[in-house]
Amino acid sequence: MRRIFIFTAIFFLIAVSSLAQEERFEASLEMNRASVGNPLYLYLTFHGSQDITRPDVSSVEGLRIKYVGPSTKMLVVNGKISRSITHMYLVIPLKSGQFAIGPFFAEYQGQTYKADAVTLTVSDLPSRTAQTGPSPAPSPPVTGPPKEAPYVGDRIFLTMDVDKKLVYINEPVLATIKVYVDGIGLKDIEYPSYPHEGFSAAEFFEPERHRESVRGSRYDVLVFRQNLFAIKEGDYVLGPATLRCKMVVRKRTTRRASLFGSSVFDDDFFSSRFGHDVYPIELESVEIPISILPFPEKGRPSDFQGAVGDFDMDVSVRPAKVKIGDPVTLRMTITGRGNLDTVTVPRLASTEEFKTYEPQVTKKGGEKIYEQILIPKTDEAKEIPEVSFSFFNPSSEKYKTIRKGPFPVEVVKQPEAERTVKMVSMPGVEQMFYPKEKIGKDIIHIKENIGRLRRRGRFLYQSWLFWLGQLIPFAFLCVFYVSHRKNERIRRDKGYARFLKAPRKARNGLARAKSYLGRNDFPPFYDTVFKTLQEYLGDRFNLPRGSVTGQVIEDRLRPAGCSEKILEMLQEVFSRCEMARYASSVPGGHEAKETLEKVKRIIDYLEKVKL
Repeated sequence: MRRIFIFTAIFFLIAVSSLAQEERFEASLEMNRASVGNPLYLYLTFHGSQDITRPDVSSVEGLRIKYVGPSTKMLVVNGKISRSITHMYLVIPLKSGQFAIGPFFAEYQGQTYKADAVTLTVSDLPSRTAQTGPSPAPSPPVTGPPKEAPYVGDRIFLTMDVDKKLVYINEPVLATIKVYVDGIGLKDIEYPSYPHEGFSAAEFFEPERHRESVRGSRYDVLVFRQNLFAIKEGDYVLGPATLRCKMVVRKRTTRRASLFGSSVFDDDFFSSRFGHDVYPIELESVEIPISILPFPEKGRPSDFQGAVGDFDMDVSVRPAKVKIGDPVTLRMTITGRGNLDTVTVPRLASTEEFKTYEPQVTKKGGEKIYEQILIPKTDEAKEIPEVSFSFFNPSSEKYKTIRKGPFPVEVVKQPEAERTVKMVSMPGVEQMFYPKEKIGKDIIHIKENIGRLRRRGRFLYQSWLFWLGQLIPFAFLCVFYVSHRKNERIRRDKGYARFLKAPRKARNGLARAKSYLGRNDFPPFYDTVFKTLQEYLGDRFNLPRGSVTGQVIEDRLRPAGCSEKILEMLQEVFSRCEMARYASSVPGGHEAKETLEKVKRIIDYLEKVKL
């Protein structure tokens, strides 16, 4: 019994501690040393709440300090929820020396929190300037070991371009990288990489293929596109972009079909059967100078929070008639072109007649939706106050503020049956009474004699079923915690999410392949089998789908101790699919069924064995 009491006490202590969080205020610099003109970030972070307004930062002679915007974070570690908000400031050194910035103060729930000052050392070195790269002409391939590739001149080259070279903070930039090939086979093409200081990068779009005419020659072109987002003002250089692949050079004089027949980007199967030489190469593009501008000071609205683009706002209020204490939903929808990640909740004019709650945000495609609950506190509330949203349009280089409202609402008092009523029966005397009750059979008369008392059964706490029932909330808490941790990992770790989805997607792909096999439709059968296996292996090992080849997977599986039989089956399936996709004759019948069974065995093996 004593142990049970101790266990219950520990359980409640854990539950209470999971809700507690230390509140503290911290200040830090992106770097403690910088040169004149080289900007850096100042971070003011409050741990314990996200409802902290922008702290005031005193001006410092020799530095220019500008507010950029807030960033919030929520973590769940061992059942403990931690929230924080970081206000970011851009610091631009104007002269050399040592500068103390701060201290800083924040107000939360009537208390003042202090963050110590930070020290910045500025040197006399000149600020970093953009390097002027060569003209955007295509560059020849850079060859590498183990063979020396033959010179191909301008038959293969890499280019890089952006849709704009002068952008504002938070403005998206589309980077386009193209591989031009004229009659040369390529395989094992990797995604390009390039330096992009001053920008954050999104994931690459799905590569595209087409043909282009350059200086009178027709080229097969593989196009990579990626969105970049400007994060810090200054002059920068994008690139050079580099791309690694393998060049396949035939010993024969015959030439394969172009992109619209069999693609030069997938020449993998025939290289080992018709006398080909394979050379690893690395292509390189030119650099691109680009400048990121700060937001203009002129005309900046007071509620501007960093939204960049061309947006519109729609606001609706439901319902229009409520009782005191009933909720009213304010729905604010932001649509348009631009960086939706920079869009924050529109500003609602302050009012004392409503109780407000934090809005819920939803992002769907090209729109961002905020839903906020307001509860009227008095029937004197006649309208929802005005809603405003400000953004910067980089095309017109002007700020714009959209205002909606106010919105009329009708607030009525609660009915008589839902509240107590005050009555004055005599002057100066108030009496409270409730709605009249009907007297029925539920009246129990008071006993005049209690009678003889005797004990019936045991006390509740003496039953093991009672203590077993106390474990039920703890079990639910454990299940919720495990589920929450798993969902959080899936949301944060894209590789883990791909790993979990890989078996289900593979089953769906094999089902489609089986349907093609049942109709003896072999070309789409092999194409579906190849794409299913390629996509499964890419998700299983967190690789880009376009970079999954038999050799890449073998190089990963062999050191991990994979079965040699499985490796042979894997190479055989890739080779057979390549032959079926690009050769004139397509193997069918028994070979197709055998291929499908081998793919199933490969996937079953990889699901059962930890590699």
